Amino acid sequence: MFVPLRERVARARSQRADLFVSIHADALPDSTLRGLSVYTLSDEASDREAAALAARENRADIVGGINLSRQPPEIGSILLDLARRQTSNRSLGVARLVVAALGRSVPLLEKPHRSAGFAVLTAPDMPSVLVELRLSLAPRRRSGCSKQRAYRQRLADGLARAISDYFSTYGAG
Repeated sequence: MFVPLRERVARARSQRADLFVSIHADALPDSTLRGLSVYTLSDEASDREAAALAARENRADIVGGINLSRQPPEIGSILLDLARRQTSNRSLGVARLVVAALGRSVPLLEKPHRSAGFAVLTAPDMPSVLVELRLSLAPRRRSGCSKQRAYRQRLADGLARAISDYFSTYGAG
């Protein structure tokens, strides 16, 4: 079942998620581009549409337990900015933990921590990262299946370790 990008974030927020990890796998024809990278939201990479949508939705939503629609516009703007800063710092923290945990067990791209304005990273009050896997489309041999299974296990173990480290460092909420 396909879930639209913005709906993924909305579902996580409706469940009051303390962390959002989106895992994307792109198959590339060039086998030399294999590796993993972790994205966080960049203020400069965010487009006008995402900024306008977030501003519109967040004014009528609860951010960090405070209903911004009941605040004077100046106060709401300050509270939203503070929430975004804390979320950004926590997102950077989890990205570093993911790179450190996975860098020991799976191939990383040359610059594994990157930033961009991905829709799944735009929640102002929920730390989020996008883990991007780049896989080769090169034909797989029979032995490749067990290698893929081992790779997926190392990936899952590394992500679990990074998430556990994140909650040990930052706690929930």
